[in-house]
Amino acid sequence: MFITLRFFQAFGRAGITTTGYVLIREIVGSEHQTMMGLAIQGGWSIGFVTLVGVAWFFRNWFWLQLVIAVSFIPIVFAFGIISESPRWLLTRGKTTKLERLLTKAAAINGRKVKDDEIKGFTLLNNKRENENKHSATLLEVLRMPKMRKRLLIMIYVWIVNVSLYYAFSYNISDLAGNIYLNFFIAGLVEFPCYVMVYWGIKWWGRRPILVSLMLMGGLSSAAILPIPADMPWLSTTLGLVGKFFVSGSFRLLYLYTAEIFPTGVRNVTLGSCSMCARLGSILAPFIRELGKATHSAVPNSLYAFLALTSGLLALLLPETRGLDLPDTLQEGENLGEITNDSGKDDTNVEVVPLKG
Repeated sequence: MFITLRFFQAFGRAGITTTGYVLIREIVGSEHQTMMGLAIQGGWSIGFVTLVGVAWFFRNWFWLQLVIAVSFIPIVFAFGIISESPRWLLTRGKTTKLERLLTKAAAINGRKVKDDEIKGFTLLNNKRENENKHSATLLEVLRMPKMRKRLLIMIYVWIVNVSLYYAFSYNISDLAGNIYLNFFIAGLVEFPCYVMVYWGIKWWGRRPILVSLMLMGGLSSAAILPIPADMPWLSTTLGLVGKFFVSGSFRLLYLYTAEIFPTGVRNVTLGSCSMCARLGSILAPFIRELGKATHSAVPNSLYAFLALTSGLLALLLPETRGLDLPDTLQEGENLGEITNDSGKDDTNVEVVPLKG
């Protein structure tokens, strides 16, 4: 019964995370999507830090579980507050609901939806009607070569990143010092990484920052290898440094993945990456135990190799800085590339899709 209930708990929590993230990205305007995409993940770090205090006061697993369960109650009241995704309504041809939603949003913001804007939505919907007459599926993504390659790369990067994230988190108990203090610091280092990621992707873009963070996380794992056993403070420091870089790349993955796949399949692709990433979190404690069964250098050596390879593979992904979220499958396939409408020469080319 315990295992069965834990399954449904994980099922619901994973659904809340991925669906909620996609929803908030599609509700806000393009100028706020990056900030909101990172801000919503701040809840994870707040929970990471506050869990230390809850676990400190509630040492018995029963009361700890009860406190965590009660914390989900406020989510029930969010149903009447959070609206449906305007992008999803548009791509599904639900223009009537879209008009009501935008009219309500405009009224709250003291603005008015103009008639020509409503006509623009209708024309855009008619233009995409043929492609969106049915719900896009993951199979359609796999049939398109460019998006298939991106999805496979993203799945590998997610698996490695989540494995490293939980490896650094689990290893906190093996580091020198108080376990509660170490866990608290490990959660605290995530907050400055949000600031670093925000300004980094704003100036240099998503891909170079993701690659840099993954490589630095791998180097941090490799740097622990030559540390002698009589210098535990240095291993602890490098472990927290690695947690800092991996936390940054972990948060950026949500933002980046949501931007390289179109609206119709954004939720299913992000959910698929997150689901496959659970393989990394499952393997993390076993890799940790592998070091005890073989050699203490094996886990960090393996993590360094995985981080370096995933960082290099991320170089094959398209840059999305300055691009609007793609809505159709074809826009997702042509994301950030020069397309030729005539198919014969280089005239009438455009970058798909651009803001405005």
